[in-house]
Amino acid sequence: MIRKPKPGAQRFVALAFKIAPAERRAWFEAMAAELDHVPEARRGHFAFGCLVVAVRERLTSPQFLNAAARSLLIGGAVAWAALNIRFAGRMSVSDAIVLEAFGYIIATMFAVGALATARFGYRATITLAAPLMAVLAVTAALIRFGSVATPTSSLYLALVVEDLLVLACALLVAGAAARIATARQAIR
Repeated sequence: MIRKPKPGAQRFVALAFKIAPAERRAWFEAMAAELDHVPEARRGHFAFGCLVVAVRERLTSPQFLNAAARSLLIGGAVAWAALNIRFAGRMSVSDAIVLEAFGYIIATMFAVGALATARFGYRATITLAAPLMAVLAVTAALIRFGSVATPTSSLYLALVVEDLLVLACALLVAGAAARIATARQAIR
């Protein structure tokens, strides 16, 4: 007498089938067909293993990695732009017009970067961030070594260094995503 698989095991395999990337669909169909032949005591373990593999395959699929990298870059740029707008708003109250303008300019640059990344992909981040980092590095050097130390020069330097660090993180994410995408295409 052949028993039907447990409903929980069937649900795990059905969920694994839904989660699995399209290019692995046949593989998961075979797993679902195999469930009937797994000993009853091991069906739950087998079905859970199918679900774990489906999640792993989805998380390492090129489409997911690309979408995650783009979302992280766009979300990060929008969040940083919002923080700079907030900073500029606070500076407007204290009549620090140059700091206010600096905040709005940086916010605009990050917003443009977010739009470019959304439109053209994470390679736009690399194209836009590298020259901006060079300009900010020169600006930091001029503030640090080329001007007289004032109370606001330390603040300017801190703002520039923060922007450099954020851009460096964005370049790391975009560069890693580009390398992974290139490696995945070379494998296929």
